[in-house]
Amino acid sequence: MQLILARRALIATSIAASTISARPALADLATSPFEWSGLWKGVAADPEPKRTGLAATELAKILETDLATRKYILTGDLTTTIFSESCRFVDPNNAVEGLNKYRQALSLLFQPEESTVQDVVVSVAADGRSVQADYTARGVLKLPWHPVIEPWRGSIIYSLNEDNLVASQVDTWNITRFDAIRQSFTPGR
Repeated sequence: MQLILARRALIATSIAASTISARPALADLATSPFEWSGLWKGVAADPEPKRTGLAATELAKILETDLATRKYILTGDLTTTIFSESCRFVDPNNAVEGLNKYRQALSLLFQPEESTVQDVVVSVAADGRSVQADYTARGVLKLPWHPVIEPWRGSIIYSLNEDNLVASQVDTWNITRFDAIRQSFTPGR
């Protein structure tokens, strides 16, 4: 099983690298996330109806529960009805276009039972068009050597569309993308 997971990680990296049409400059590699959208072809849209028109305060409560209880940034287990199907998800290492592609990608990354999300604080921007969440997370990756991404602080900005669905999620961290990558190659337990 461990060999299969290692091969999947290698294949995923190879496929993602081959989907990049233009080679970015070295400076861009330090600041641009890896685009993974092309890796997840054929992922079906969520059949549940969207909860359009919710107040930003209600969205904030749902997002807080999804982060604090469901650890969705590590598991992909989120309330799909508040996100646009074409939502763009970006963090320092990765970018994915599409709700279910994002969920599928997350489900393959972390060991949920060994990963944590704590110190969750969610608030609505003054204009009511975005929501911000701050958190602390620690994750054990689903790789044979069980690497641990040590606790990091994150801040997510959720931008809302005209239907008050989350149209984009941009996550920033207090660690560099290279530190996160380095930790993923460091044996854990």
